[in-house]
Amino acid sequence: MENQRQKWVNLIFTAVAILVTGVAFIGLTKMSALYNLESNIKQIDLMVRIGSIVLGAAVGFGLYFNDQSNAFMNEVVLELVRVTWPTPNDTVKATFLVVCFVLIAGVVLGGFDSFTTWIMKLIL
Repeated sequence: MENQRQKWVNLIFTAVAILVTGVAFIGLTKMSALYNLESNIKQIDLMVRIGSIVLGAAVGFGLYFNDQSNAFMNEVVLELVRVTWPTPNDTVKATFLVVCFVLIAGVVLGGFDSFTTWIMKLIL
């Protein structure tokens, strides 16, 4: 069971590393455009890509080799195993109720908006 939990922990660390890579790529791209680095540095696109991959890999390996983060994520996965998840039938019923209440709230708020618009047109 410990091996199965470690697989989930590694998957979470990989997802975090990929997320950091994407955010770093977007941030570095915007920064290079902001400071007009495209005209000054020939291979800025390659540098941005490599930099974001290196940053994501550093975060991923940093999490993987950190004992505190491993222990914390193992506890999180253990708690998720203990969660009682709803059945598919319960999920469908709850989703249907949420959609119905959202539609009812939309109709009520739309009616209130129409009423206040009508009142404002009478006043003005």
